Amino acid sequence: MERTVLVCEDDPAMVRIFQFLLRQQGIRNVFTTGNGEKIIPLAIQHKPSLILLDLMLPGKDGLSVLRDLKDKDETRSIPVIVVSGKESQEQVQQAMLAGAIDYVIKPFEPMELGGRIKNFLDTLTPSTTLESGGPSS
Repeated sequence: MERTVLVCEDDPAMVRIFQFLLRQQGIRNVFTTGNGEKIIPLAIQHKPSLILLDLMLPGKDGLSVLRDLKDKDETRSIPVIVVSGKESQEQVQQAMLAGAIDYVIKPFEPMELGGRIKNFLDTLTPSTTLESGGPSS
């Protein structure tokens, strides 16, 4: 099954970094938006394996988007990694309580984030294999 990642980031340089890191992990299906208002419809349409979410976005802030994602049946189960320049302990706690699986503070070490993404996506592989019936014997 092809993995899909939704990148929610308004800085074009950061989008390119995310796309590079995801390609390094073998992920070719990457959708991007820099507008908080577009995240929910894109998530419903593409059903990504993972969402990378900045908190400071035009249209609608990332924390509100995260809460909305977790409130909707269609998007509740999509894992979200928050990647933000906001590094207060309160902000991290709010994001984790809202349902984020991880919080990465910008600027970050690209290889570290790539490793976190890979480790997380690798945990999805066994359940995906089981759902598809696994290898035929």
